[in-house]
Amino acid sequence: MNNISCKNIYKSFQHDNEDMPVLDNINLSITKGDKIAITGASGAGKSTLLQLLAGLDKPSQGNVFIDDIDLQAISSIEQSKVRLNSFGFVYQFHHLLEDLNVFENVLIPQQLKYANNSHESVIKVTDILDQLGLSSRSKHLPWKLSGGEKQRVAIARAIINNPHFLFLDEPTGNLDDENSALVQNLILQIADEHKIALILSTHDTNFANKMNTIYKINNRNIKEV
Repeated sequence: MNNISCKNIYKSFQHDNEDMPVLDNINLSITKGDKIAITGASGAGKSTLLQLLAGLDKPSQGNVFIDDIDLQAISSIEQSKVRLNSFGFVYQFHHLLEDLNVFENVLIPQQLKYANNSHESVIKVTDILDQLGLSSRSKHLPWKLSGGEKQRVAIARAIINNPHFLFLDEPTGNLDDENSALVQNLILQIADEHKIALILSTHDTNFANKMNTIYKINNRNIKEV
């Protein structure tokens, strides 16, 4: 998978039987290795656009393509396979499973992909935790971790299957300045090393400025700034 694009996307939600438009006539193309930031006011539609690009939600009108595959034209099972094999996700809140330790949380995508705990998967998780400075925390449950450590675990889980695209929805919005800078630099380093495209939704101007391209959503439209 080398390209994500959306064509003439329109998205609205129903509220009290009224059509509430969020995005209108959105056209965007993202290639493997790109780094883009999507900015805009709260409620502008940044997270909605990320969900549409990742196939987690359906547009009211228009199409989202992964290479030449129309996401709306394939089954939900096939969409899940695309996400498992080609996408990674990091959100503002880490969404770790509280009854699993760090190692087990990071291993989940490998288990979903290969349906077992292979020796290769164990080695891969061990290597990623070492790379992210989490080896000493591998047996810890999430409640024993700091906020920055939890987000690094979430990053490890997001990249364990070697995604082509990493979706980042306010990934540093819940961190202090020191941990925010650490996580930002870590994400950029990983993206450069593995040629992963970054698709970032953020209010953080400093983080947005580290991307190659910045878009802003305003009045339901998107434009490069």
